Amino acid sequence: MNRRGFIAIAIILTITLLVSAGASAAEKESFGTKCKNFWKRLVNYPANVTKESGETVATAAKNTTRVVSQEAKDLASVASGELGKTPDLVVNPVKGTAETVGTAVKDTVMIPVNAAKEESKPAAQSK
Repeated sequence: MNRRGFIAIAIILTITLLVSAGASAAEKESFGTKCKNFWKRLVNYPANVTKESGETVATAAKNTTRVVSQEAKDLASVASGELGKTPDLVVNPVKGTAETVGTAVKDTVMIPVNAAKEESKPAAQSK
């Protein structure tokens, strides 16, 4: 092989190495960021599960309170002579309880999914 061919191949290899090194550096930065985010999510996951569980319990408690208060209103109406509300004494609690249980089950199933979601905004970092 002549000298010009050798120099051309050496230049092409040098350029290729420089380009791949730049791409590799960008990938390493991306990998570092991915690694940091993985550990951050892993550490935050139990706290997020606790938060999601608390919200599910609060929603179920609120719905239960709504059902009980509606039952008390219906009972008071029937006791005061509104006999047309008598079917509501049976229908409303069953319907309200079914809705409450359905919501609680749906929210409970979604706890792991919601806890694993990435936060849309980065949290404010203390210095």
